[in-house]
Amino acid sequence: MGTILEVRGGALAGRKIPISNGQSLLIGRAPDRAQFAVPQDNHMSGVHFAVECGPNGCRVVDKKSTNGTFLNGAKIQEAMIAGGDEITAGQTVFVVRMVPDDQLPAASPGVQPPAAPPFPPPPAPPAAPPYAPPQRVPAPPPAPAPPRVADVPRPYPPAPPERTYKEAQGSVPFARPEAARLEAQAPVAPPPPPRPQPPVMAPPRPGAPPALAIGKWTFSRIPEGWQIQEGLGIQMVTKDDKVFPSNIGAMEEPVGPGISLSQYVEAQTKMFREYLREPRIDAALPPKLPAATEAIALEVRYSTKAGQSIYYHRLYVRSGSTIGVLTLTTLEKDLASVRPAYDAFLAGASFIS
Repeated sequence: MGTILEVRGGALAGRKIPISNGQSLLIGRAPDRAQFAVPQDNHMSGVHFAVECGPNGCRVVDKKSTNGTFLNGAKIQEAMIAGGDEITAGQTVFVVRMVPDDQLPAASPGVQPPAAPPFPPPPAPPAAPPYAPPQRVPAPPPAPAPPRVADVPRPYPPAPPERTYKEAQGSVPFARPEAARLEAQAPVAPPPPPRPQPPVMAPPRPGAPPALAIGKWTFSRIPEGWQIQEGLGIQMVTKDDKVFPSNIGAMEEPVGPGISLSQYVEAQTKMFREYLREPRIDAALPPKLPAATEAIALEVRYSTKAGQSIYYHRLYVRSGSTIGVLTLTTLEKDLASVRPAYDAFLAGASFIS
């Protein structure tokens, strides 16, 4: 697979940087040192970060930048990347796209050819040993005859395993009537508070065009308080620039007929476990989307070095030879207020090849 970095926002918005498997690219503010330069971004270092693509995938590496490199809102030194991820350097955001190598576009103006990444070369095959003619090997002596059955001592049969008994759930032991009486008198825990309801949105008019379309993804409605990020998804509107904005991103990736949806999700899960900080990954119940033949959902939680707890909800669907990924990214402390809008957004979603 090849990788495309697409610039979102700023003077270079829309520029696409293709990176083939086995190449790397330096990105920064200095045109004489970076292979892709953003001289307009004064918050970016001369050489800010690198993207290196090798046989096991692509990774982003911070090059000791002044203001740091962020992946999906979390500050990193080095991490693996996948389709739909966002890399922030200074005031510039790069969106990661994954496509087959034969579908990589030509580089936008101003992009120098990527270099080979610093992956160690494969070891050279061992030299063939010099030829030696085969030697005649004498036949081994005949094996001694096995002992007769009557001469072989028979071990005693093993003792049967000791039986253990497990007290039936809900039963009251005979020797503990006082404990049973106290348990029956224990106060009943109050019911959990009701889950917040999704925001009320007017249903789409029959035959009306979708409110948002990204590739094969279509969405019939946008929750109130969220704005469209063209080609990416939607983002929650915030008045404070220092607050991490919750966002929902949509992307798709063509796959070969020999790759199943479960194999694709398993590879993504392995990447999370290797490169996220102590992730907790749980399976979730996926919604039913029109025309999607398969669907798998995951909930991913991890903590950044700064102590922030990040929450992902990733929905993987398949239609034909294309896999779509929808990702909710938010701080875990904001999940209760964000989840109703995400559920409403999902209710109007479809993925049709």
